[in-house]
Amino acid sequence: MFLVALVTLTGGRGSRGGSCDNHTRSGSGTSASSGGSGTADNSGDYDGNQATATPSPESTTTFGEQDVTIDKCELTPRSDVLGDVRLTYRITNGNSEGNAKYDITFAVLRTSDKQVLTVPTVSVPILAPGKTSAGTLTEAAATRDKDMRSLDAHCIVSRVDKTPA
Repeated sequence: MFLVALVTLTGGRGSRGGSCDNHTRSGSGTSASSGGSGTADNSGDYDGNQATATPSPESTTTFGEQDVTIDKCELTPRSDVLGDVRLTYRITNGNSEGNAKYDITFAVLRTSDKQVLTVPTVSVPILAPGKTSAGTLTEAAATRDKDMRSLDAHCIVSRVDKTPA
């Protein structure tokens, strides 16, 4: 009975990560990748399991987080549970050629515990290479803890979908 349990435990552990991990690490790093993302790390410490935000070459979506900047984030309380967020942003198309379309999701978080107060979004249908689009979003925010009047908030870029336009 003990032997069966030991075989079951070690067999399950080896099949989940140990054998795949050892196989991947035995390659040179660049040959272990078939999707192109393995070669994105040129620092020499490729570990085989590294997830990168670089899409494969055939993908039309790129990740344009570096193109988005939040300049200002203000929370103005209206009541104990409601408030208004004013978020000022800039989007600069980092492409050297080719227009881009941006769909951006921001998140406004309570500073103390990272509770999401609101999730404003913005879309820019066409932005030329090297050009900047700036704007301000005003969005209602809510907290269930009845402490809106004493809250500090900060804004983050939650998701950016950048596609050719």
